[in-house]
Amino acid sequence: MIYLEKIKEVQPEELDKKKTSDRALIIAVVAIVIILAVIITYNLFQREEAPKTIDDLHELNIKGKLKPDEGYTYEGYSFVFANGLWYTQVQNIAGTSLFNIPLHYGPEAVKDIPMEGYFNATTFNSNKGIYITFDPLGQNLNYVALAVGEFDQNIIKAFNKAPIAACDKNETAACSDRPIITCDNTNKPVLYLKQEPETKVIFKDNCMTVQGTGPDIVRATDRLLLKLYGIMP
Repeated sequence: MIYLEKIKEVQPEELDKKKTSDRALIIAVVAIVIILAVIITYNLFQREEAPKTIDDLHELNIKGKLKPDEGYTYEGYSFVFANGLWYTQVQNIAGTSLFNIPLHYGPEAVKDIPMEGYFNATTFNSNKGIYITFDPLGQNLNYVALAVGEFDQNIIKAFNKAPIAACDKNETAACSDRPIITCDNTNKPVLYLKQEPETKVIFKDNCMTVQGTGPDIVRATDRLLLKLYGIMP
C-alpha cells in the first residue's frame, strides 16, 4: 500500500513572513553592493587626485599640504620627497630653464655639516671641466661612487661642466689610464672625496674637499651642491 504524504497547506501569514525575509535579503545585498561601489569609487577618486608628478608635489608643498617628511620650504625653495630622493627646483647657470634636481639629502639633513675656507668662484666658473678624484684603495667605495654620481649629475645639468674622473694615486688597474690628481698638483677645479671620520666640506684655492665616511660622504656632497646652487650659505 502506498502512502501519500499530505501536503501541508501554507498559511497566508507564513507567505508574508517569507516575502519579508526575501525582501530583507535583497535589501541587504543591494546595500552591500552600494557600499562597495562607494568605496571603490572613493578609492579611484583618491588615486586620481593624488599627485602624479614632482611639480604636483611642489604645488602642494607651497600650499602647506604636505607632512614635514614629505616636503618643506627652505629659504624660499620647495623641497619634496619622492622615489627615495629630495627634489627642489633651480635654474641652470644660464638662467634659461627651470628644472628639478635630485638629492639624497635636503637642507634640514645637512645643515649640521661645517664648511671651511673660501669658495673660489672665479676658478670654478672659468673652467669647463672639473676633476673628481678619490682614493681608489679606500673602504666603502660604494658610497663614494654614489656621491660621485650625485655630483656629476648636478654639475652637468645645472652648471654645464664636464666631470673628469681621476684618482689620487696610481695603484689600481682602474686608475692606470686616469689622471692622477690631488689638490696640490693642478690649478684646475677639483672635487676631492676623502673618507675621513669628520664630516665637513673644505674650500682651499681651486680645491673642494668633501669629507665623511659611509652615507656621510654623500651628505657632505649634497651640502656642497646646495652651497653651489646658492640655496645654503
